[in-house]
Amino acid sequence: MEGEGFMAETKAKYHHLIPRTYLSAWEHGNGTLYIRYLENKGDVVERNKDNVAGITNYHSIVAGMPIVTKEDADVIFACLDGLEVHYGDTIISDNLELNKIYYDFENWTVYRKDGFVVSKKRLKSEIDKVKIRDIEALWSSKYEDAWGTIRSELEEAIMNSPDGIIPDTNKEYLMKFYTALDWRSIKSNIQFNVAWEWLCKEVLRLDEIDIPEEERELPMLDNAAEEMKHNLLLKFYRQYLNDSGVIFTHAMANLANTSFHFLVADGSETFYTSDNPVFIFRRRDGKLQGVLPLTPRILMAQGRDSDHETNFYISHITDEAVKRYNAEIEKNASSFIVQLNN
Repeated sequence: MEGEGFMAETKAKYHHLIPRTYLSAWEHGNGTLYIRYLENKGDVVERNKDNVAGITNYHSIVAGMPIVTKEDADVIFACLDGLEVHYGDTIISDNLELNKIYYDFENWTVYRKDGFVVSKKRLKSEIDKVKIRDIEALWSSKYEDAWGTIRSELEEAIMNSPDGIIPDTNKEYLMKFYTALDWRSIKSNIQFNVAWEWLCKEVLRLDEIDIPEEERELPMLDNAAEEMKHNLLLKFYRQYLNDSGVIFTHAMANLANTSFHFLVADGSETFYTSDNPVFIFRRRDGKLQGVLPLTPRILMAQGRDSDHETNFYISHITDEAVKRYNAEIEKNASSFIVQLNN
């Protein structure tokens, strides 16, 4: 069954940066959300969760990317099996080497075994059709598929707790899901972004290198800085989904040193979410706090866990407090917020 799910997911072309299963807590009707785009502050529109917070082929690995592995390259260049690629005076038979020079495909000469030259137009079309979508598949199988059940169980425990204390069941999963959303949104992790902006703009000046439209990996990646950032994030995602790398280290450090506190909105005001649902902000008391709205009624706040508690704690907050959190959610959104009511 796991293999069938993997194959089904790899066919998906529209890749959600914010999972549909997460957004479903705010849906009404048949998967519809009330969305307010930041550029149109007063207008609330209805959008289906299938068609928001995603980018076509965002998580796909394609020919020419520097993060292509030998396994990827063998799939991408499978149409060249039985053919001979000449590049200058060299015959290139290794698919990973072919990937490194794919940017210069126009200077390849491809021969059949009988010595006839092969038309490259058809070959290029075949190569460009190949999208390696294991990242999208693994997001689903490792984190998204379980979210609906875990959220429902957590919601029931929180809303029925008589004393504001519940066991920290599924803490590791919650921390990994929280960390994944922190890195997956279009804004990505704030510390990574600060370092990347400095490196690209102040040191390497990659943002000054424009990429012609026909050569872009994705339409939005219009300069070398954006393209390299996208490649690096995809590499990080792959590592994370295999329990290694920068994001995994970040998640495990959070798991060891922090925990979650749940805030419940009991009144008429409910929590928003957005296309950047995990963020850190400075509270009125000066302390930094990371948050993730879980449902319109529950917000998950990250805080230091110096005593290594085995429980989660719950606070019920006023409408005014909910409004303050919503203001921060809106301030940290990328393009839109999602609200329960119109």
